[in-house]
Amino acid sequence: MQTIQLSNIFKQQAHQTILKDFTLTIPAQSNIGIQMSHVEATTFFNLLRQTTPQTSGVMTGLTLARIQAIFHDDGFYPQLTVSTYLKTFQHISTFETDLDDILQYFALKDVAHTKIKHLSFDQQQRLAILRAFILQPDLLLIESPLTNLTNAGIELYLAALAYTREHGVTVLLTSYSLEELVLTSTTIFRYRPNQGLELTDLATESSSDSAHTSEDTPRPIFKVASKVEDKTVFFSPNEIDFIESVNGVSQLNVSGEQFTSSQTMSELEQQLTTLGFFRCHRSYLVNLQQIAELISYSRNSYTLILKNKSKLPLSRGKLTDLKALINF
Repeated sequence: MQTIQLSNIFKQQAHQTILKDFTLTIPAQSNIGIQMSHVEATTFFNLLRQTTPQTSGVMTGLTLARIQAIFHDDGFYPQLTVSTYLKTFQHISTFETDLDDILQYFALKDVAHTKIKHLSFDQQQRLAILRAFILQPDLLLIESPLTNLTNAGIELYLAALAYTREHGVTVLLTSYSLEELVLTSTTIFRYRPNQGLELTDLATESSSDSAHTSEDTPRPIFKVASKVEDKTVFFSPNEIDFIESVNGVSQLNVSGEQFTSSQTMSELEQQLTTLGFFRCHRSYLVNLQQIAELISYSRNSYTLILKNKSKLPLSRGKLTDLKALINF
């Protein structure tokens, strides 16, 4: 793969600026991670795949590149077995290696004849990267690869990712979680809306400190940000009572006050589920530690009462999930 260069890319959709002052060099065999939102990542990937044009700016090195993208919410053909599904893609590529020989490197050999609908989420994510590998891309784009994986699933995915890179595929990853990018990338950028890309030294620090990892090593701290006039306010997850979607905008409810977040409800759900939050309704994320009461007004109508007396709806289909989480 020749070097891909993006210079001063500006992309606007429906009168909304998605990317601005976006400049990036992607050399062959590079290992790049970019912190950005789902909307920004989708737009960025589509620009690289040339399925959408840039509003302005210059992109070079794309014409001869074979590019594949894996989005976090990619779908499959659930009725097919793993083997049948992969052979479908093998038929349209130049991939000649026997599938039985390759499945083991993606920890899928024992489920080769299992229908995809019966795979765990961990297994489906590894299937997605193997599918892309079979298509033999020069550049593989992956969004949020470790989100919602188990600890064992993360280890197996990282091994599959390393195997992919060892075989000449340049991999570029995006995620809103810096911790995820530290595990998967050696060069990490943050995308700042209206400011462009900012190189971080997180990956370098992680690498240099790896030999000294101990119980004293601090873990990355996750904060939820809100822009208030000319400043940015950061909240720890345990400070947030609940998050509400109002006219498509996420609002953080903290001690009776509301703060706007630039992230979507889906993005916040991905990041906060492992930190004690629950999607009780399409428009609400609730901090489980703040739930005081559950009231049933009818067989199909439920309301959560929080410690601060806020009342949130609980979708009928979510009751079983909530019971499993807090054992009642």
